[in-house]
Amino acid sequence: MKAKLTFDLNEPDEAMAHLRCVKALDMALAMWTFTGKLRKLVDTSEDGKWIDEKYVWEAWQEALEEYDINIENLIH
Repeated sequence: MKAKLTFDLNEPDEAMAHLRCVKALDMALAMWTFTGKLRKLVDTSEDGKWIDEKYVWEAWQEALEEYDINIENLIH
């Protein structure tokens, strides 16, 4: 089975759809990386449950940066 997607990159909505398709694997990998970082933060926290919000945000930002994900570009 094959599928072919065609986009008119001169049309803003289609250019956005193209970018979303192109970045889909990177987004999945960023989410996977963040999940691992979050699990590690929880496992190493004092009570095993609570983590400072700052560390969660930093882990999320690091995962997005690692895979060159700019959420703003994908939703606007």
